[in-house]
Amino acid sequence: MKILIAYTSRTGTVTKCVEMLTEMLRARCEVELCDMSVGTPNSLGNYDAVVIGSSVRMGRISKQIKSYVKSNLDVLNNMPCAFFLCCGLPDDFDDYIDINLPRDFAPSHGKYCFGGELKPKNAKGFDRFIISAMRRSIREHDFEDGNYDGSLPEIIPENIEALANRLMRR
Repeated sequence: MKILIAYTSRTGTVTKCVEMLTEMLRARCEVELCDMSVGTPNSLGNYDAVVIGSSVRMGRISKQIKSYVKSNLDVLNNMPCAFFLCCGLPDDFDDYIDINLPRDFAPSHGKYCFGGELKPKNAKGFDRFIISAMRRSIREHDFEDGNYDGSLPEIIPENIEALANRLMRR
């Protein structure tokens, strides 16, 4: 089976998740990667399944991914497809989906939250400032509420594995 993973990554978290997913799939599938910030994939007809992924920045997914899904909606809805997001606030996953994707986008293999990381060292400029502020806010808010356990958002490997298993069952 030949699978396309089309994605964009701003600070490297999506790339890390794509590498994890690829590693899980490569034992049984041929995987082709397409970094959508560099170019667009070949015809979707060349693939048995498509996985599309993006990070979330200030509540928005990448313009390339949003545009690609919108312009290929009919094809994506009629083939094996999955969508994932990496976000620092996984509790807001459903809101990110509702705000950013066409309502009639229905990937047959589902929509997944792969979690995220808030690591300022991987970001540049204003993004670094925002990530640092979010980290402080999480710590301060949870500390004041008595709920801070010292943890920050993390990648959710079990969700990556769930998608890999679903794709390989096909």
